[in-house]
Amino acid sequence: MSGLRSFDAFPKTEDRHVKKSSKGGLSSIFTYLFLAFIAWSEFGSFFGGYVDQQYGVASNVRETAQINMDLFVHTQCKWLNVFATDITGDRKMVQKELSFEDMPFYIPYGTSVNNRNEIQTPGLDEILSEAIPAKFREKLDFSALSENQDFDGCHIFGSIPVNMVRGDLVITVRGFSLSDFQRTPPEAINFSHVFNELSFGDFYPYIDNPLDRAGRLTNDPGMSYRYHTSVVPTTYRKLGAEVYTNQYSLGETESTVPIHQVRRGSVAGITLSYDFEALSITVSDERISFWQFIVRLVAILSFIVYIVSWTFRFTDKLLVVSLGPRWSLRYQNDNRQNSGILE
Repeated sequence: MSGLRSFDAFPKTEDRHVKKSSKGGLSSIFTYLFLAFIAWSEFGSFFGGYVDQQYGVASNVRETAQINMDLFVHTQCKWLNVFATDITGDRKMVQKELSFEDMPFYIPYGTSVNNRNEIQTPGLDEILSEAIPAKFREKLDFSALSENQDFDGCHIFGSIPVNMVRGDLVITVRGFSLSDFQRTPPEAINFSHVFNELSFGDFYPYIDNPLDRAGRLTNDPGMSYRYHTSVVPTTYRKLGAEVYTNQYSLGETESTVPIHQVRRGSVAGITLSYDFEALSITVSDERISFWQFIVRLVAILSFIVYIVSWTFRFTDKLLVVSLGPRWSLRYQNDNRQNSGILE
C-alpha cells in the first residue's frame, strides 16, 4: 500500500531542478491581456447586439401608396399642372391633394445644385431617432417682402395617393399635356426647381432621402427632367420599436423638348417615374442567447490559448535548433557559480 500511495502516473520535477523563464512569463502576461481584451469585446457585442438584414417578398398587399413632395418651381402657380398616370391607364389631376403657393423663387442654403447628392445608407439607430412623423409645414410667410418683389416661383407641397404600380408623376405647364384652352407663354416657362423633400409612405421629415435638398437650374423653357425611382418597403426594428418606411434608388435623365414640338406628344417639365418593388427589407437589432454567448466565449478563448501555446513551443524549438540552447525561451541564465565536491 505504501508503494501505491507513492505511485504517481505523472512524475513531476523537483522545484530545485526547475528554472523559471522571464521570457515565458512575459509572453503569458501578453496572452492574458489579449484574452481579457477578447472577453471584453465579446461582452460588448453580446450586450450591444448586431444588425441583421433580411430580404423577402413583401407580405403586405397594398393598393395605394403615398408620395410626399415639397418642391420649388421657377414658374408661377397659375401656369402649372400636376397629374399622375400609371400602367393601369389611370390618369388624374392631383392639384386638390397638393398645396400651391406663389413665391419668389430662390435656392435654399445647403442645396446641391446641378449635382448628385452623396447617398449614404443610414444606420438603424439613426433611423429610429429621426423617424418622427409630422405633417407638412404651413405656407411660407412672405409678408415682410416688399410689394415690388417678383413672385416668379411656385411652392408645391403635400402628399399624393397613387396606385401602387409603376407610374409617373408629371409637373408641367398648362396647354402642354392635357386639353386646355389656355396655353402658357414661352417666356413664363422655366423648369428650374428645388426638391426640399421627396419620400414615399409615412412622412418622416428628418430622414434624408436621395432627392432631398437637390436643385436643377436652367434657362431653356424646353428643358425636361425625369427622375427614375425604385421604391423598396423597409422595416426597422429595435427593442420592440418598429418603423415602417420606404427606401428608393435614384436615376436621372435630362432632355430638351423644342417648344414647337411639344404638341406632337413630348412633354416638357419635371417627371417622377416610380416603381414599387415586390421585395422588402427588414433591418433589426438582434442578440444571441446567454448560453450561446457562453459557449462562443469559451470556444474562442480556448482556441486562442491553444494556438498561443503551440506558437510558443514552435518558436522555442526553432530558436534552439537555429541559434542554440541559450536562445531558448525557457532558458534562464541566473549567473550563479556552481560549487561542489569536484571543485
